[in-house]
Amino acid sequence: MGVVFNIQKFCLHDGDGIRTTVFLKGCPLDCLWCHNPESKSRAVQLALTDRKCTACGRCLAVCTGRSIDGGRLTLDRAACTACGKCVEACLNGANELLGSEMTAAEVMDEVLKDKIFYGADGGLTVSGGEPSYQPDFTLELLTLAKQAGITRAVETCGSGSRAFYEKAAELGTAFLYDLKCMDPARHKELVGADNKHIIDNLLYLFSRGADVIIRLPMIPGCNDTDGDIAALADFLKEHEGSYRYAELMPYHPLGVGKSEQIGSAQEYRREAATDSEIDRWVSLFAAHAITVKVSK
Repeated sequence: MGVVFNIQKFCLHDGDGIRTTVFLKGCPLDCLWCHNPESKSRAVQLALTDRKCTACGRCLAVCTGRSIDGGRLTLDRAACTACGKCVEACLNGANELLGSEMTAAEVMDEVLKDKIFYGADGGLTVSGGEPSYQPDFTLELLTLAKQAGITRAVETCGSGSRAFYEKAAELGTAFLYDLKCMDPARHKELVGADNKHIIDNLLYLFSRGADVIIRLPMIPGCNDTDGDIAALADFLKEHEGSYRYAELMPYHPLGVGKSEQIGSAQEYRREAATDSEIDRWVSLFAAHAITVKVSK
């Protein structure tokens, strides 16, 4: 069994072709700017969307952790067991459970419903969270996808075990691999862990000729100094030919609102990366003879 929080269909930016992306819960990193904060914990969580709540009070009858204060409904997160009763009671969709246990076969049943659209390139992408955080489940999904004749990809921060990446590579998986910062100490400040293990796993995939796309999350004020970009560019230049291409991923603030829905506060807050910031990043990479694609 795995813990899945979303199965998103007709994705065009999570690998080649048209893809179905399966988002798993659980990640060992704690990025300041996390775009999917609801995926950090493997546990099922309750999301509360204030703008959808009319304070009708229906949930008060099924949840002792609820109260109404000044016409606004409040939730005691410490008392919440994510039982889902409030979801059933709510008429406005203000309450939502994030995460459900599914078998790999159940997930693949959903993935294969769209097989007709995949063609030769499209298929399954496993994302998160971090797919290697649920290694056995992810590998089972990749195996079932291979048996079904559809392509496999994982979006990964590189934090998993060497055995996970070895087995995933053996299944002909494409790796959409994050490279956030080359300085180990700075990397630890930004995401809660240094990057030695992450770089070692990436070099391992290079050594065995795996299909790798490097993704470069660019976060203004965090990892986008001239020195940061020069270090990333030097690494990319050194290993040119070992990866398909490098893709720049500009910051967007979608994670801020999602953090509020699950009762947490995201430390990093600002508007989305501007066109001028993106142009600067692209120019700096180009100055080091590295061409990057820009994610839409």
